[in-house]
Formats: sequence, C-alpha cells, structure tokens
Amino acid sequence: MSTFIIYCDGGIGNRINALLSGLAVARHFNLPYQVHWPVNNWCAAAYEDIFSKPEPISLLSLKDLQGQMGDALMLLHDEIASQALACEFGSAYAYQSLADFEQKALGQGRKIFFYPALMPDWVPMPAIHDVLRSLDFSEPIRQEAMGFMRDVMQGPFHGIHLRRTDLTVGLTDLEVQQLVMQHKEARFYVCSDDPMAEALASAHPHVHCRPKKHHVEKRTSGEWTQTCADDDGRIYNGNIQRGRESVIEATIDMLILAQSQIVGFSGSTFQRMARLIGDVHPLLPWERPAALAFASGQEVKRQLQARVMPLGNLLQICHQVGMAGRVDQAIELLQEGSKYFLGAELCTLLHNLAVFHLNQGQAQMARVHLQHLLAQEPGRASSWLHLAYADLLVNDLTQASESMRKFAAFGQGNASQADQALMDFLKPRVPV
Repeated sequence: MSTFIIYCDGGIGNRINALLSGLAVARHFNLPYQVHWPVNNWCAAAYEDIFSKPEPISLLSLKDLQGQMGDALMLLHDEIASQALACEFGSAYAYQSLADFEQKALGQGRKIFFYPALMPDWVPMPAIHDVLRSLDFSEPIRQEAMGFMRDVMQGPFHGIHLRRTDLTVGLTDLEVQQLVMQHKEARFYVCSDDPMAEALASAHPHVHCRPKKHHVEKRTSGEWTQTCADDDGRIYNGNIQRGRESVIEATIDMLILAQSQIVGFSGSTFQRMARLIGDVHPLLPWERPAALAFASGQEVKRQLQARVMPLGNLLQICHQVGMAGRVDQAIELLQEGSKYFLGAELCTLLHNLAVFHLNQGQAQMARVHLQHLLAQEPGRASSWLHLAYADLLVNDLTQASESMRKFAAFGQGNASQADQALMDFLKPRVPV
C-alpha cells in the first residue's frame, strides 16, 4: 500500500489547506500517512501549538529531504518546491477526481509526496469538511478566541480581514472607513498582519480588534516585498519572518474571523480558511448577521478573477452602485465581468450593461452590446426592445423599425413594467 506524505508548509492558511486535503485523501483510501510540519520562517509554530489532537508529525524540511525522495511520486504546488527537493515536478492539482487519482497515482504503488498550498479541486469538499470537524484547535487558542468573542463582541458581528505586509489585498484603509461609517449600527471585528491597519479601523467605537503582543516581522532589513531566501533556500518576493507567538496570535484571529459575517473577498488563504471554518466548524453557535451591501471595485474584480462571484451578486452590486450615483463604476464592473461569464449568463450581463449605457446617453455603446448578445440569443425580446431604443437615439429609424418587429415576434405579451413603459414611448416614434 502506498505511503502518503502530507507536507504542510507556508503560512497557517496554506498549511491547513494541505493538512485538510491530505488527510481527506488518506482517510478515503485508508492510506498509511505521515504529516510533515516544518518549523521555519513562514510559520515558526509547531503542529502541537496549533492543534490539540496528535498526529504522526515530522519536522523534516525540504532542505532535509533534498535528494532523498527516491522514486516517490511528487505532487507539488510549484516548480520551486521541486527545485528545493532536487526532484522531477509533478502537480498536486493535475487530477480530475478521487477515482482519477486512484488510477493514475495509487495505481503506481509508489510512495506519494503530497505538497499543495491550495486544496486541490479533485478532493471533494464533503470529505474535507469531515476532516475539519474532527480537527480541534489547541485549548489555549480556542479559549482565547471564545473569551474575546464573549467579552468584547458579545454577539453576532461582521468581520474584516486586511492582508498587508508582503501581499496587499482586502479592502483599502479608505474603503474600511467608508464601510464602517455607512453601517454605524453594525458591530465589526478587524484583523490584519499590519497593526496600523487595525488601529485605523478600530478608531471607531463599533469596530474592534484584539490587542496582540506579537506580529509578523521582516526577515531582513528592507521592504516587505523584496527578494529574499527562505530557510530552505527558496527565493521569493517576500521578506517574512513569522515567529511562533505571531502565528498563534494569527490563528486566534482566524477563529474569531470565522465566527463573523466576513465583508469582502481578499483572495488570501487566511480569509478563505476562516470562511470554511465558520461554515463547517465554528466555535460558538452564533448565527451570522445579514451580509452588508458594500461594493469595493477591487474586491469585486478579485472575486470575478477567482470565479467565486455569481452573476446575480454582480448585478445586484452594480445596481446598488448605480443607484448611489456611481454609474461609471457599475459600467466598469460589468465590463470586467464580461470576461468571466459565458452563454446565457454573458447575454444577461450584456443586456444590463447596455441598459447602463442607455441611461448614460451612450446609445452606440449600447447597440454594440445588444447586437452582440442578440447574435447569440435572438429570442431575447427585451433586448430587441432596448436595441430599438438605441437605434432611435442614433437616428437609425430603419433599424429601429426592424428591431421593433423582432420584439413583436418574440415578445408574446409578457413584457415587464419597465419594458411596457419603453414600448409605450417607442410606438408613436418608430414605424413598424
């Protein structure tokens, strides 16, 4: 039977990603396994500092294992890891399903070295959830997190995660100020790897952060993003030294953030792990408050790029932004969204984009989008009606008449109230 090595490296979010997905695979196939949890500059906290249940833990690092993997099948995050191990690169993300992994990897009968930084899509989420439910964080971490929530937060709250230092993602400081000023009735918890970001946000009485004695530090003098070698000699654009106590502090923050209704999408593994813990294995039985209507352009774009924002959410945000008078921003977000949707969803997006252009008096832009979508889905009656309006605005009566005929052919009397008003406007002006 194949021996399964689960190698957990990087920051705490990356390590838990590898741990959960690796244990899910090992338990599914009943594989003998060993967890590697090296103590290094990315995370100087040991496994037992973070979790309560013992696992067969190895502290060997990539440098210790270099050239010693022999004929093991390597499933790695990137080629930097294969260079550090002096082995051939194989991707941890290359399989389609557990069955595909069983056939292509387990079928070889070789030892397997499993080192992802993200949870591979081929590992089913229900299996990962089962592992997470069985995985308890250490008692000191749990007690600190629960004590803060009960004593300070005192009930359901919203969470803000601000990733800074070597990777600036999440809401900007200005966007945080706008958010908390717009929702003075809400209770917020903010956590960050930058004490200044926490201090600026928690200057408001309804925004709280947890005082910390230890923070992430720079490995050498210079900028956070300068090129630097880590403990295994790998070269990264990250000047990072996370001491033991700072990692424990961050894990407490993660469990508190997990209990919240998180605002925004930073794209960081820390925030994603907090969401997962909150969904599957929260510390307290508190229900989350309703999500807040707040749109950050950069956040929306990150969610679109990560393909985690449904079209309905994007349209809702854009209409809220438009109602607030920021139509240009709504148009920009819809244009960005057009890169990530296909088929009927793309047609719906283009229709809404055309309507925003029409409301701005940009009839020619609206025509382009409407013509494009109708070439794909000619049965969209409302789009023909809006195209007739755009045609009229550019004084193309011949085309406006043709568009109205198309609308009549596909409309079948089921026009919305808004479409009916537009139809009443066009009838005396466009001959059919």
